[in-house]
Amino acid sequence: MYKQRKVAIAHLGARKHYQEPILLHKWGILDTFYTDFYARNNLINQLLRNPQIYRRLPKSLKKMLDRYVAELNQANIVDFPLLGINFALTRRQNISSQKWADEFMIVAQKFGNLILKKGLGKANVLYGFNSTSLEVFEYAKSKGIKCVLDQVVAECSYRNTIMLEEEQIWDGWSKSPFIMTESIDQRIKRESKEHQLADHIICGSEFVKSSLVSTGVEAEKITVISLGTIKNDNVALQADNIGNNQKKNEELKILFAGEVGLRKGIPYLLESLKLIKNQIPFTCKIAGQINLRTEKLQQYNDVCEFLGRIPRSEMTNLYQWADVFVFPSICEGSAMVTYEALISGLPIITTYNSGSIIRDGIDGFIVPIRNSQAIGEKLMDVYNGKLNNTSLMDRQKYCESIFQSAKDNLYNIVTAS
Repeated sequence: MYKQRKVAIAHLGARKHYQEPILLHKWGILDTFYTDFYARNNLINQLLRNPQIYRRLPKSLKKMLDRYVAELNQANIVDFPLLGINFALTRRQNISSQKWADEFMIVAQKFGNLILKKGLGKANVLYGFNSTSLEVFEYAKSKGIKCVLDQVVAECSYRNTIMLEEEQIWDGWSKSPFIMTESIDQRIKRESKEHQLADHIICGSEFVKSSLVSTGVEAEKITVISLGTIKNDNVALQADNIGNNQKKNEELKILFAGEVGLRKGIPYLLESLKLIKNQIPFTCKIAGQINLRTEKLQQYNDVCEFLGRIPRSEMTNLYQWADVFVFPSICEGSAMVTYEALISGLPIITTYNSGSIIRDGIDGFIVPIRNSQAIGEKLMDVYNGKLNNTSLMDRQKYCESIFQSAKDNLYNIVTAS
């Protein structure tokens, strides 16, 4: 028998909206939750979260306040707010890919070293995320502490290869074009060391697993686990989804949510809208930080509306507005927005590379990456009622089954000897 597992989690940013610390705390095995910035439930933040005040706040402040979940009110949280705020400010700057890569490496190393200065408490398991766990993993291994790595996106060298290809295809589109730099090469090596140190690796999809195996990571130490929960409690299955009430000759309401950049496949969605412009009536809204040049996007103003960054707390209204969700990403882990759209009752058009849990032809359609024609055809199929959309009850049962299986698998991995 082994002693009871106590888990420390190193969590830079708001990855997966704190799914793992929430679950670890719920199970009673969370020792310490380390993060950069966390908007605790103090009196000032409670006041700012008042709906009458919150709706008047700037988007940047709303985003900071969203770094909070009530389920962690009693958890042992150690955060480094100055690191987090400086990191967030850097991300908002229009800097080169070289500068961004340099800054990320600095922040990742600082984060690990700040944790080590605080100490790992009574933890005998350390849970970390790709690119930000090397320093703490090296220390943990020296102390006989089990290391679990969460690879939230495809392996680094694969990501780089596919982004270089996109920059060639859509030359001149990026505000800050992706290029290979010394810092990016260091990040590849950093992730490789994390893979070697990890006792077990968790990833969100078979797509991510295949990218790891292709670089020599042993398949036996990798487990695919989809998301086990979503943060937005207001997202709920809607009875009035496209399968129930979208009528012939009414416009199709199309939604995309995520970074408006090449990795998310935005140009392919925009081109698909041009293809169907005179074939069906539609309105398209694109929500997310815009990282593409204005002059490139302006030519699509006649087929879509760019909303910019939207606080997550306000996404529910957009899911309820939409008839269909499109997410043509070329490189993900297991994109949370597809879960949110699914549980909101929306049919989804996405790619295998998005790591989505949708069932092709049931919950929506899975199309090849880089294929505007396929996206356009599936949008028309949704409009014309050619998707055999499942009942609300069936979809709810499917989601509940996926979530429960994910939670069971996660618990088994972190508590195993």
